[in-house]
Amino acid sequence: MDDEEVDFDTEEDEWTRPLTDEELYAAEMGEPIWNPEDQIGEDPIISFGTRTRVLQTPRVSPSKFTEAAFFMPSEDGRGFSNFSFEGRRHMKRIYDTPAKRILLFCGRQVEKSTMLGNIIISYCSLVQSYKALYVSPSMTQTKTFSADRIKEPIETSPVLRKFTTSMLSSNVLEKQFTNRSKITLRYAFLNADRCRGIPAYALLMDEFQDIIADNIPVIEQCLSHAPERWKRYIYSGTPKSLDNNLEHYRDRMSTQGEWVVPCDHHTPRYWNILGEKNIQHKGLSCDKCGNLINPMHPEAQWANMVQDAPFESYRIPQLMVPWMPWKDILHSYKIYPRDRFYNEVLGLSYDSGMRPLSTNNMKEVSNKDLHMVDYLNYRQLSYTQPVFAGIDWGTGENSFTVITLATYVNGKFRVFYMHRFEGEEVDPPIQLEKICELIDYFNVRVIGADYGGGFDRNDHLVRRFGPQRVWKYQYMARARLKVEWDTKLGRFKVHRTEVMSDIFNAIKRGNLCEFPRYEEFADPYAQDFLNIFAEYNEQLKMIQYKHGRDRPDDTMHSFLYCWLVSMLIIPRRDIILPRQEKKGVMVPMYSGPTLQG
Repeated sequence: MDDEEVDFDTEEDEWTRPLTDEELYAAEMGEPIWNPEDQIGEDPIISFGTRTRVLQTPRVSPSKFTEAAFFMPSEDGRGFSNFSFEGRRHMKRIYDTPAKRILLFCGRQVEKSTMLGNIIISYCSLVQSYKALYVSPSMTQTKTFSADRIKEPIETSPVLRKFTTSMLSSNVLEKQFTNRSKITLRYAFLNADRCRGIPAYALLMDEFQDIIADNIPVIEQCLSHAPERWKRYIYSGTPKSLDNNLEHYRDRMSTQGEWVVPCDHHTPRYWNILGEKNIQHKGLSCDKCGNLINPMHPEAQWANMVQDAPFESYRIPQLMVPWMPWKDILHSYKIYPRDRFYNEVLGLSYDSGMRPLSTNNMKEVSNKDLHMVDYLNYRQLSYTQPVFAGIDWGTGENSFTVITLATYVNGKFRVFYMHRFEGEEVDPPIQLEKICELIDYFNVRVIGADYGGGFDRNDHLVRRFGPQRVWKYQYMARARLKVEWDTKLGRFKVHRTEVMSDIFNAIKRGNLCEFPRYEEFADPYAQDFLNIFAEYNEQLKMIQYKHGRDRPDDTMHSFLYCWLVSMLIIPRRDIILPRQEKKGVMVPMYSGPTLQG
């Protein structure tokens, strides 16, 4: 090189130009950085002949096509044999369901990825010009899926090979078929840019629990122009904690499908939902009588725990697949950490077993004849019996101010009004104005308010309604008593975990309280109850109730304060039993009947 000075800092210099995402990906895949992929010239005569051979594809279900067209290694290791659903009977419904949205909640090594690959190839083979988009969180996962679940099945099947030709694109990120169908494979980790603008009929997102939630709506837009008949969303993954996409979709938006296995030792039959209680040393056992059960029993079937949900979901644990040796499951049960065993083997979010309330619990205490729009009718009732209010203060950012109004009707603590302050109502003056109007309109006898988040607003309420009507409650991680009045501080101290547990148990008993019609109460109010999960605190050596950062629980605390303050007027010793000998603790101001349950 000559001695003349070379400027490496100019933008035009190729020495210093940063690599694009596509160039980085090409380098990671071992492809030459600066040489684009060769363009394949399509021979029209060869392509026409190939399309003619597969033009009349059979009108069969995806499962039947899979049995006929797909091959798998023989058990003796000497060649290949047709794919069989023997021992996989639970998969047939997933292959053939007409549902537009499907959610797969799976343990590890239950053939989840194999099923996704088979479904995607089947549709592309059977439907002309079908377009499918597969997305995973990482490049490595997409590359592995492309090689093992798309390329290998096609190459090992003489039937599937008829749908391809060397004249068509067949690389890691794109597979074309002679009937003009195409599979596009992408990955979306930090953003969804690689998926933008790709038209598709079917969207398959794998390892869904690891995909960033904000990317999901962007990726789903790829199907916005798809024919309604062929549009399908299939999301699959292995659960982790309670705070992930997979659990969020399953809990809030799916049918929560479970494979139920009968035990013939009971009359009528007892149906098992496979879980930890079914694990015994001798094998998969009935969780009621302990006798062995067969997960592939002729009458074992899928059952939905929730009806009329957007996603049709299926949970597939290792307990139900015949190729998983029982000794391996027992080995995992003994040595795996509890959260890993729940995730990898049972196909469950570990926190889901620690959830204090379920959707069914909330539905059971919802009165179908109680409508939230009828709350004005309770003003007349407030003249003859006490109405109570509970307020949980929030900031408006993943935490909201919620007010609850309730009274006793037919012996039950009935919630007839709830309101979350959102949008322009997060402004404290607007909140206080509406809260004061509600308290005056319904002649609220006593108000229970959150001390921790609203000292300024509580001061306004005390000056407006007086200290005999406004009572403040402060949560404590540890306390000598469940509920204790602190005279010096002028507020109740509440043992948070103990009192929350008492309220959860009261709700689960089903005959102590009631909420409005579930369809009207579900979102966001009931969901705030369901967002709470239990976690063991190693430092405090006790269970604590928590919720995800973006999943508030304010409604539950508003309800708790409402019920607590009601006990100043109508004590409920069947719910919370403070020590009566402690002076100043929950002093009753009501001499009438106290058994309201």
